[in-house]
Amino acid sequence: MSEVKSHKFHLSTETVVATLVELFRAQGNHVASDVLENSKAKIEETGYDNWDGGTYLFTMVLELPMKIFAHVESDVPKMEKLIAGQFSKVLPPAGNQWLQEVAIRPVLENPANSLGPKVTPVDLEHIWSPAMFRLFLSHVSNHRIAVSKLKGQLRKYGIAAFVAHEDIEPSQEWQNEIELALRSMHALAALLTPDFDQSKWTDQEVGVALGKGTLVIPVRLGLDPYGFIGKVQGLPGSLEDPASLASSIVDLLLKHKSTAEKMQEALIVGLEKAASFDAAKVVTKKIAGLRNITSGQLNRMQAAMTNNNQISGSFGVPERLQQIIQRFKPPVGNDTPF
Repeated sequence: MSEVKSHKFHLSTETVVATLVELFRAQGNHVASDVLENSKAKIEETGYDNWDGGTYLFTMVLELPMKIFAHVESDVPKMEKLIAGQFSKVLPPAGNQWLQEVAIRPVLENPANSLGPKVTPVDLEHIWSPAMFRLFLSHVSNHRIAVSKLKGQLRKYGIAAFVAHEDIEPSQEWQNEIELALRSMHALAALLTPDFDQSKWTDQEVGVALGKGTLVIPVRLGLDPYGFIGKVQGLPGSLEDPASLASSIVDLLLKHKSTAEKMQEALIVGLEKAASFDAAKVVTKKIAGLRNITSGQLNRMQAAMTNNNQISGSFGVPERLQQIIQRFKPPVGNDTPF
């Protein structure tokens, strides 16, 4: 039996994808362009119609990483029709070939193929301050001074914020350092200034976070969330008021189930490391809003009042902390077993 020979589509997959990406970008459809750019695309022969001399039928298959696919899963049928509907409009006639449909499907990821090698404790100490919440600040370098001020405000809450243009040592390979921070971050804040989508790197940083299933916080700073984060309601704020913006980011991290526990621990670390009276006040205010605090964290709060003079000397802070400790302290004689 002779083997049936498959036919090759007359245009390369890369050409078709690039053409469609430019079309959707020009139309302002970032979700469609992101789907195309983040997929492993191929065009396959999927049928033959012998009417009118015969026509070979082709399908464009777009394979997306599972965690990116999850963000568009509910809209996949609509997206497939949208992309396929552009074929006849932008692609040249193909004689007896017809690219008729699109199939979007997820790829089952192999854990061995995850981004980069495993992060070691030495790597973590190199990039992040020990024991603090690790937040990657994705931003355009034009705003690095304002972003640096935001980083300083976040530190009061026990958050180590990675700002690429500030945290990478001149002797280090800058791209490797950014990848290391992306592999080890707890969350990413996308600082959506009007020029955010003009950067060659910011969209890739957000894409890495989404691919890892890491929380992405879109911060509206003149630009609304777009692409895969377009469905997420952006956090309003202003780089001109870094203290308020930092407080809002902390509130969101405390609410999200993937970061709440780490952020609560970060607040205790922020209290222990408070470097000013103001830092002691703002972190104490956040701790006061917590719904539960472990006995170990209560003990550390008590010790911090003794060991850190920025806490003991901050007006009203020791009294506030004692009230919090008493509120969460287990009753004396409570021997209820676990």
